[in-house]
This record gives sequence, C-alpha cells and structure tokens, in this order.
Amino acid sequence: MPRRPMRPNEISSGGVVVRRSSDGYEVCLISDGRHWGFPKGIVERAETPEATALREISEETGIARDVLVLRAPLPASEYVYRRPNQGSLVFKRVHHFIVEAPEGTELCPDPTEIAEAAWLGFDDAKARLSFKSSVAVLEAARGMLEHEQPRGAPSNAP
Repeated sequence: MPRRPMRPNEISSGGVVVRRSSDGYEVCLISDGRHWGFPKGIVERAETPEATALREISEETGIARDVLVLRAPLPASEYVYRRPNQGSLVFKRVHHFIVEAPEGTELCPDPTEIAEAAWLGFDDAKARLSFKSSVAVLEAARGMLEHEQPRGAPSNAP
C-alpha cells in the first residue's frame, strides 16, 4: 500500500554543511547534548527554506552567513515526534540542502543552542548521526558530491 503524504504542522530547513579538505570533504554535525544531527530550524513566515537553511546554519555553527554557499537541494525528511512532557504529536518536514563552507572554516557553536559541533569525514559522521533519516540525507549528499570533478583534475572539455 503506498504511503499517504504527511501534512506537516511544523516545517524546518537546514543542511549538510561541508568543507573541502585534503581528503575530500568533511561534514559538520551538531549535538544538542543528546542527539547528533545537522543544523536546522523552523522556517519563519515569509522566509524560504533556502534562506532558513543559511540563517540557521550560521546561527548554530557560528559560520558567517555570507561565506556559505547553497550548492543543491537534498531529499526532505518527514517524521513524527511528541513534544516533551506528554505533549502533542508534531508532524514535521525538514528541507535539506548541501551547503559549502570555505576550506579551513572553524566552528563556533552558539552555546545556548548547541552543546557540541564537529567536522567529520563522511564515514565518521554516518556513525555518529542519531537518526536513520539523517543517515539517508547524508548518503544523498555524499552521492552528489562524489560525482563532481575533483579540484585540479583536467577537464574533458575541448
């Protein structure tokens, strides 16, 4: 039986933040003290998912918004969770994007929101992620980035 589309009552946006390194790419993960995932936040009224992703990434990681480059959309995640203390169910959709930070970018997470932030290789990031839906998003990003031409490689164009 096909899955019925979910009607979200909460929409967030964020990204798989990457930076180039000598070994390819590193991925930024953040932790709230319990779970590891990607920077994201609620889409505000009259704000696009793309603008939200850049704003939230900057706020949560301390990376200046003007140096972030939104590279490509990724599949959205949908899930249901219960608000703390036996609260109501929340049907959530999260828009994801690949967002690139400059090589060598340092993380300065907002301590009021983020307990820890780290740059990790794809395999280490996959092992640390707390949720299967995040792993699927990471794998989609890896697949897209693996198919690009490495820097300094000769072009096949005439």
